[in-house]
Amino acid sequence: MSRHSKNNTARGHFTYAEMQMLDYGTKKQRLGRDSMRDYDACFLCLQTARDPVCCPEGHIACKECIYENILAQKQEIQRQAKQVELQTVQEAKEQENKELLAQQIILDEFEKSQMGVLSKAASVRTKSSPSSPATRGDSNGKSDKKRAFELDTEELERISKQERIDVAKAIEDEAKSKKPVLPSFWVPSLTPSNKKTEYKATKLHTMCTASENEHKLSLKNLIPVKFEMAFEDYDGDGGDSDSSEPKKSVICPICRKGFTNTTKLSILKSCGHVFCDSCCSKFVKKEGRCQTCGTKTKEKEIVSMTGEGSGFSGGGAKEAKKFDVAFQ
Repeated sequence: MSRHSKNNTARGHFTYAEMQMLDYGTKKQRLGRDSMRDYDACFLCLQTARDPVCCPEGHIACKECIYENILAQKQEIQRQAKQVELQTVQEAKEQENKELLAQQIILDEFEKSQMGVLSKAASVRTKSSPSSPATRGDSNGKSDKKRAFELDTEELERISKQERIDVAKAIEDEAKSKKPVLPSFWVPSLTPSNKKTEYKATKLHTMCTASENEHKLSLKNLIPVKFEMAFEDYDGDGGDSDSSEPKKSVICPICRKGFTNTTKLSILKSCGHVFCDSCCSKFVKKEGRCQTCGTKTKEKEIVSMTGEGSGFSGGGAKEAKKFDVAFQ
C-alpha cells in the first residue's frame, strides 16, 4: 500500500479505509459472553431464576415473573376485547341512525308528493323505482285476465331496506359534494388526516415471548424446574476458616458434571428434573424413567431447554447489526 493511498478519493468506489471513516452502511459486531443470558437466568428479569419454571418449548423463567407476565397479557386481551365490542356497538348505532334518517326522508317525500308540494328536482332519490309487475298492465293487450294481488311481506321488507340503503348513500354523496375542496384545517371534523381507523384485537391467547417464534402459554403447561445442586468447599487465602462459605453449582444428576452455557440441557415434563443431553439419550430415553426419582416418562415428554449460548461459533453465535443511511 502506497503512502497516500488512504487519502486517494478519486476512485469511483469506496475503499475499505473510507468505509471505516464514514458512518455508512451496515455495521456488524459479534456479541461476546457478557451479552449472553445464563442458562439458569429468567428471560423476563434476566436474573438467576427464583422458583424456576419452564414453558413447553424449554424457556426458563421465575415463577413470579411468568405469573405477572401472563396476568398482564390477560388484562391486555380483555382491554382489546372491550375496545372491539365498543367499536362494534358504535358502528351499529351509527348504521341505525342512518337508516332512521333515510326512513324519515322517505316518509317526508311521500307526504309532500301526495300533497303535490314536492317537485322531481327536490327529491333526494334521483332514480324512480319501477312499477310492480302485479300492478303493471300487459302492453300487448293479448291477455285480458286480471292477476290476483298477492302481498309478500319478505319482498316488501327487502324493497324497503334497499330503498333506505339507497337514500342513505344518496345523503352521503350529497354531503361529500357539499364539502369544500380545501377544508378548514383548524376544525377537527374537517381535518384532511382525520380518518376513522378500525380497531382489531391483536392477541387472542397468552404467548411466550422468549423467542422470535411466539407460542401459546398457560399456567397448566408450566413445568417446575428442579436442578441438582452441589456444594464445593471454598478455601480462603489467609482468612478466617469460619468465614469460608461453600459454593453452589448446578450439576447433572447422572454424570455429576457442572452446567455451563455451552451445555445442552433436557428437562422431563413428568417430574421437572434436568439432565444433560448425552446422559438423557443414554439412560433416560432407553430406560423410560427418571434416574433421580424413578418417575416413568416417555420420549415425547423430554423437552430441550434453549439457551442463548456462549458467544462462540460452537455454542451459539450472536451478531448485532445496525444500518445507517448514507450521508445523513
